[in-house]
Amino acid sequence: MSDTMASLRRVHIFHRLNDHELVLIASLCKIWHICGNQVIFREGDDGEDLFIIQKGSVRISLNTRNPDGTLTPGIINMLYASQSFGEMVLLDGVTRSATVVSTEACTLLVIKAFDFGQLCDANPRIGYIVMHNLACDVAYKLRSSNLLLRGNIRWQQGELGRRSS
Repeated sequence: MSDTMASLRRVHIFHRLNDHELVLIASLCKIWHICGNQVIFREGDDGEDLFIIQKGSVRISLNTRNPDGTLTPGIINMLYASQSFGEMVLLDGVTRSATVVSTEACTLLVIKAFDFGQLCDANPRIGYIVMHNLACDVAYKLRSSNLLLRGNIRWQQGELGRRSS
């Protein structure tokens, strides 16, 4: 339990939770040991788990459709120890928005969204803090995505790469 607690203390979405609250969350965690280059979930899969990387790293990718209809995966992020993924399941419980593959042997802490929801019903402070932290994280990712999209639109419109005469 002490390794799990130490890992949870470093995870952004659990920032500002006290030790008692982290113990409650730790009690929900299952530990997965996975090999390198293993698919954890695929874009479009149904989801019910939140994942926390205790050891190792994962690659996050999205599929883009080519003109011929084939799909090409594009890496959008790498995550390392003390980072989480699959958090969207806590917000909307729908399908996975990306594919996640381990890049090396990993130890993951896994929390079922249903179990976490029950914990939050019994302990609203935990739910409030985690949802606040998730909202901040989603806002950051949205801003970052908007910057990338804005740059892509400007590039497609020929604004980037023009030279002044």
